Amino acid sequence: SFTTASVTPDPVTVSRGKLGLGYCPVASDRTRCCNLLTLDAVENCGFDCSYCSIQSFYHDNQVIFDSDFADKLSRLELDPQQTYHIGTGQSSDSLMWGNNQQILDALIDFARLHPNVILEFKTKSGNITHLNKVELPPNIICTWSLNTQTIIQNEEHATASLERRLQAARELADNGAVVGFHFHPIIHYADWRQDYSDLYRRLQQMFTHSEVAMISLGTLTFIKPVMKKIRQRNFNSMILKMPMVEAAGKFSYPEETKLELFTHAYDSFSPEWHDAVFFYLCMEDHDMCQPVFGYDYINNDEFEKAMKQSYLQTIRQRERHG
Repeated sequence: SFTTASVTPDPVTVSRGKLGLGYCPVASDRTRCCNLLTLDAVENCGFDCSYCSIQSFYHDNQVIFDSDFADKLSRLELDPQQTYHIGTGQSSDSLMWGNNQQILDALIDFARLHPNVILEFKTKSGNITHLNKVELPPNIICTWSLNTQTIIQNEEHATASLERRLQAARELADNGAVVGFHFHPIIHYADWRQDYSDLYRRLQQMFTHSEVAMISLGTLTFIKPVMKKIRQRNFNSMILKMPMVEAAGKFSYPEETKLELFTHAYDSFSPEWHDAVFFYLCMEDHDMCQPVFGYDYINNDEFEKAMKQSYLQTIRQRERHG
């Protein structure tokens, strides 16, 4: 058994001073980073993943909606000549709250108003009820954080099952949406190789590479406040029993373990997927890309540029072919 966080099931709505738009809170020049812009559509998460860094960002276990969010978002001025990649899944799960406080309607309207924005909904839920009711603009990408059912059951408390996540993604793809998948964190445990192999194979059976914009790979990376928070929690987690070394000011697996996890993941996908889908490492050392993928980027700006170009190409192809 485990004791979940005391996050209230009923979010509160308050007026925030300004729109919560900024760079990813874990962005760093010390790691391979895509310069993602994050939009705090909701603050704090109702899920209870043992390893989540959100638990170190917020301290009152209260989920907060901004009562003025839609108005602020509608008045946001962007450069029409610039391509933006904005995600809503860093300060909370993008879809678990559905259209509570009309938040999804506001985001969908924003994406429709700004076709130069790639708006990413990142989730561990299966809550696509509202998205099935509306026509999504083509520049919205719906992405799922996936893991083996072993990890979901033991470390990703209150989230949707693996099967539900996959079926939700399949349903939206059937409706024409571009989807993507984050294998982050990939976790090293007794049966990891067989379990992840089965998951990578299942993904390729359920989806065509033309439907998928990206696959990200990453693993457990902790800062000291998160580690302290986990140790204070009264629940059965094996997450801190992993071997850890210092990595770019944080703590993570030794490099040889990471290379084994990431190389296995990438090699599990066919050459057709390698060519069509944007694979990348999230928050990993710069020198990790070459041995995993066989290529690297000069810097994070080049990485960001390549990512956006690939996403836009997938979006346009889906628009043309449905």
